[in-house]
Amino acid sequence: MAVALPDDPQAWSALAVDRVEQGDAQGAEEAFRAALAAFPDSVLLLFNLASLLLDQGRAGEAEALLVAICRLTPTDHEAWLQLGKVRYQRADHRSAADAFQRAACAPGELRAEALRLAGFAFADGGMPAEGAKSLEQAVAAGAAADLPLLSQWLFCRLELCDWHDYDERVAACLELLELGAVPAEPFTFLLLAAVSPTLQLELSHRFCALLPGNPRSSSTAKSAETRRLRIGYLGDMFHEHPTARLAVGVIEQHDRDRFEIHAFSYGPDDASPIRRRLEDACAVFHDIVALDVTQTAEYIRSQEVDLLIDLNGWTGNTRSAALALRPAPVQINWLGYPATMGDRHLADYLIGDRIVTPLARKAEFAEELALMPNSYQPNDRSRQVGPVPGRSAAGLPERGFVFCCFNRALKIGPEVFALWCEILARVDGAVLWLLAGPPLVEASLKRAAQQHGVDAERLIFAPPLPQEEHLARLTLADLVLDTSPYGAHTTASDALWVGVPVLTWCGETFSGRVASSLLAACGLPELIAPDSSGYVEHAVTLAREPAQLHALRRRLANNRLTTPLFDTAGFARDFDTLLAAIWGHHQSATSGPVVL
Repeated sequence: MAVALPDDPQAWSALAVDRVEQGDAQGAEEAFRAALAAFPDSVLLLFNLASLLLDQGRAGEAEALLVAICRLTPTDHEAWLQLGKVRYQRADHRSAADAFQRAACAPGELRAEALRLAGFAFADGGMPAEGAKSLEQAVAAGAAADLPLLSQWLFCRLELCDWHDYDERVAACLELLELGAVPAEPFTFLLLAAVSPTLQLELSHRFCALLPGNPRSSSTAKSAETRRLRIGYLGDMFHEHPTARLAVGVIEQHDRDRFEIHAFSYGPDDASPIRRRLEDACAVFHDIVALDVTQTAEYIRSQEVDLLIDLNGWTGNTRSAALALRPAPVQINWLGYPATMGDRHLADYLIGDRIVTPLARKAEFAEELALMPNSYQPNDRSRQVGPVPGRSAAGLPERGFVFCCFNRALKIGPEVFALWCEILARVDGAVLWLLAGPPLVEASLKRAAQQHGVDAERLIFAPPLPQEEHLARLTLADLVLDTSPYGAHTTASDALWVGVPVLTWCGETFSGRVASSLLAACGLPELIAPDSSGYVEHAVTLAREPAQLHALRRRLANNRLTTPLFDTAGFARDFDTLLAAIWGHHQSATSGPVVL
């Protein structure tokens, strides 16, 4: 063939494509490579070979070919688009966005698609301002304003606390949901008060229906009757991360006589102390960052895990779609995603408690419920607190009541911020201490405060600090104010650990009931207001009557090491018992919730 077509890359390509169509992928690759030996700069051959490799899951090799094309022909917009997709698949969001932006120099539909994908890459990479701008440009370029785009656009703006046209944008998303549309991911809708638990379940179920996977597929794990139960934790959070800080103590204290612990990590190795603790706590720590979703499922299945605990759910950089391929006989949703995953095929059980997932509301969850006796959220009792700084060193005024919320900015919606401004207006000299974010976030919140008649200078922003220093400065707060409908989780535990009361009200959804669960577990249920009005009144009362607040702080100090919330060893014992009970249900084919 090489003699017959010595100078014709197109004919070589046609031969290779013909072999692909005949099912001879190896022969096609051999033809492409033989042709490239003669024509190494043929963009056609490079692109078609890259496409073949991508179809085989060989993304790394394909990426090298696409990079070569972009170097040879910097205006090859299709190659830039494919390069962006490859990088996006391996969660290299910044590089993916850059490639998509190069592709967006093309005209017409390709430009709109490239801008759309750039917006998603920026958003997933923690660059909401760039994401919002790209998605807006995509719509202007002709991209369909469908639910995936609109919900991602809304997510970016929530991260920026940009509430311009907020009601209209939420209404547009809800209208599409009512028409049966499927979101890009369900997480954004946990942030919206207008989305009921029933609707959360419905939209998550629609999302799951699009996942690749055989509904009849199942793990081939061998019986655990003759060995310890093999527990696998799957997630991207095995580094300095809020979920890791919560879970590390429990993972360390599993009963090793009963359980063999495996971690499957697809997140970064930051060489932090908490990463090393997690590695040391596991019988085997599997770094699977280089695997895709299908390979992740296959690898976990090869390890014969009995109970697989997913720590991500539908959050950023998730690989939870691997659960659709059923790599383990029992799959569990716990800790990282405070909602149903949407389909029993992905997660058999959701671990909660009587407050966040009451049995009376089990119809709102696709999973069977497995309830811990106290809070579902663990805590690490060994966390250290650094030296407490002075108020001025922490950026606070020397006098005045300090309300605090160190939740992520995207949890601060316009409804709860209006409540905070009402509280500030009624408590002279009080300040609101928030976690610093990008300049756009701080500007948006200051502008919103002024619109509510509150001096923007009463908002104080705390820069990021290492964990021990952060916990130390947190002790300077007088009262933590929770958000709704998505409340404080790790940040509430942080505050309670250092002795700062948290005020919340019990929401309608799992994500809005976590602080209530934590307060009940540390013996302070009176800090759970009945509703938003009661929340405001209670905040004002505690600020005006220091004796009440001081009494609460004393109780919290006394309760911290005597109530279940920070009893790491006790939680681990209960958790082990719950996992064993779940396995017992599986072995006996028993349906229904598991309750301790």
